[in-house]
Amino acid sequence: FAVIVPVTVNGHGPYDFMLDTGSTVTAVDRELGQELALQAEGQGTVTTLTQHLSASIARVRQVGFGPITEQNIEVMVRDLSGLRHIVPTVRGVLGQNALNHADFLLDYQHKRLQFDVNGELVRLLGGHHVPLRREATPDNPDYTNLAVHGIITENGIYPMDFLLDSGAASPVIFNMAADGITGRFEGFVADTEGRRLLAGVHVFRVEIDGKSRELLMNVLAFRDTASGVGGLLPTRIFSQIYISNTGGFAIFQPKMKKSGSMDRMVADLPTQPPGHGPKS
Repeated sequence: FAVIVPVTVNGHGPYDFMLDTGSTVTAVDRELGQELALQAEGQGTVTTLTQHLSASIARVRQVGFGPITEQNIEVMVRDLSGLRHIVPTVRGVLGQNALNHADFLLDYQHKRLQFDVNGELVRLLGGHHVPLRREATPDNPDYTNLAVHGIITENGIYPMDFLLDSGAASPVIFNMAADGITGRFEGFVADTEGRRLLAGVHVFRVEIDGKSRELLMNVLAFRDTASGVGGLLPTRIFSQIYISNTGGFAIFQPKMKKSGSMDRMVADLPTQPPGHGPKS
């Protein structure tokens, strides 16, 4: 499931970063932070599925990936050793605060990632533009994630918003959003820190953009979150997905309307996804 992108930081690199639309803030491994002489400006909190962690906050002059360069980006400097169990070469996480002006096509079918420039790509794609809502974090309204509306059918109808998460391995429902839904059997989910959490597992039918599909989903009993999001929806469950941060929409399973250039590929996706659980 991990999408690895070459990223430059302050003109150095490129380094392997994991593309993570489910992470509000870009993160840099502590060792890389030392190599780049990043200076801590304060402390922040990293929230995963299993815990809250304190991390240093630094600011970098420039973050570059593909054809995109972002200036003056805040980053978390934290231990990413747990994430390296999934991707041994990873040096950071490319979070949503660096992606706010990026539009891109995640093509899991052909194991490619393509950034769109000036809307050239989206004009070639057919499909419904599904609205995405920016979900602000409870502790900092300046940080946001992308949420998409869906419906779960299981002994009833449960409308809920899902966090659109390229860094998650499998779907998750937070039990507070669907009271009464429990798992048929038990399993574990793991976060990027390598910590595991017991979860119920159930097969649900989920409707996104008017299309229904059956998904094996983890059910977690979270009841203390202020977020309006009811669960995590991994982008990897779609063979292709176009995400427009600038336009605030997604196209699920887009179709090519006409021939055109597809040359702006900046990363190949893994050929064999590792068998780890979801993260946040």
